Amino acid sequence: MYLKRKIDKILLEWWKKPHHSPALVSGVRQCGKTMSILQFASKHFAHVIYINFWKTPKIKECFDTSLDVDNIIKLLSFFDASFSFESFKTIIILDEIQDCPNARLSLKFFKEDGRFEVIASGSYIGLNILENEVPVPMPNGAEDIIYMKTMDFEEFLWANGYDGETISHLENYFEKKETVPSSIHEKMKQLFKEYMCVGGYPEVVLDYVSSHNFSSAFNKINSLIFDIKGDPIKRMNEEGKSLYNPSEIMRIQNAFDLIVSSSFKDNQRFVISKISHGNGLVNKDAVNYLVNANVAFKVHNVANVSLPLIVSKIESDFRLYYSDISIFMAMCGFDTIKALMQDSLGMNKGQIYEAALADSLYKASIPTYYFRKSSGLEIDFVISYLGYSTLIEAKAKKGNAKSSKTIMNNKEHYGVTKLIKFGDYNIAQENDVLTLPYYLAFLLNRTKV
Repeated sequence: MYLKRKIDKILLEWWKKPHHSPALVSGVRQCGKTMSILQFASKHFAHVIYINFWKTPKIKECFDTSLDVDNIIKLLSFFDASFSFESFKTIIILDEIQDCPNARLSLKFFKEDGRFEVIASGSYIGLNILENEVPVPMPNGAEDIIYMKTMDFEEFLWANGYDGETISHLENYFEKKETVPSSIHEKMKQLFKEYMCVGGYPEVVLDYVSSHNFSSAFNKINSLIFDIKGDPIKRMNEEGKSLYNPSEIMRIQNAFDLIVSSSFKDNQRFVISKISHGNGLVNKDAVNYLVNANVAFKVHNVANVSLPLIVSKIESDFRLYYSDISIFMAMCGFDTIKALMQDSLGMNKGQIYEAALADSLYKASIPTYYFRKSSGLEIDFVISYLGYSTLIEAKAKKGNAKSSKTIMNNKEHYGVTKLIKFGDYNIAQENDVLTLPYYLAFLLNRTKV
């Protein structure tokens, strides 16, 4: 069973765009890249050539000599007699392309040739710079880059049978700032909690929508965690030797484990020095591995909430989040999942919902920061939204947003700011303060000015 994804529309738009380049789809392992690409390819092309450089390393030799398209096609035809290359009716899929730098270089020549569509993909494209002692030149202007993440809440709704009309109703309430009817509101709150526990890995979502069994989903997520933590061990160079030594692997795995514990500290800042088996420099490399492999993402502190936020980013001060909320919940344990579904969480409820909100903002591709000063001012997240610096607070229960009020009343220093409070609320707007339920966070990236 294929689960509908947002990339389906993106790939179709890419293909129909005149003078497009080969596509390069980048994203974390198991987010559904290959399945979505193959689904698209099988719908629109008579011949689909699928090449996986990790599973079939020998095929890299077809890109070792001339990168002339005719030469590549000839060598590929000899390599696999089942490959059929028909001009303007064939798409070539180059999976795990980071394992064959010359294949990525060939994208430029495929673009110039124009007879074949090409989609490249990879889970470790961001690691090329870290892993190659000699920098690998990359083609300029010869690839249309598409970033893919695990499923967001909207895609989770699709998987659960909620169609575009249902989403349109939610969008309409959101755009008009109207109260969501109670029956819909309660159902969406329940579904969002389920999404928090199941997350967005397609394999896990498919298992859950088929069985509605949290225990089964939890087991699948833990299998994914085992694979993610084992990935550095599998990374090999051209000679078949491990790219990472045992100490580096332990640091990467320890950094991965520290993400969840850091989330429950007072300031939630990720402290690099806490990573075991290394010093500050090599510990930083462990974090960079997780970020470049799309396993985790950073949310930086800013010195000031005035726009543009990026100029106030404090590079060394950041929080680290898993790139899918299911990892966070699984690391917290199955009893935490049960407590969330039973509404019996205690003092840590705020941090759990904050992680879920970070997940939603990340999957909406909204640049996100936070704000914390030694004076005690603290804002969960800060984004640029509809032309304003917008403070975002994740509430476990109703609160008075004291820090936000201080900032909003101090326009001379912070500029004009607005506030969005997420919590156990329905939609409401009062002056510069908007309250929203968590399940609507995915809509923040599509509101028109």
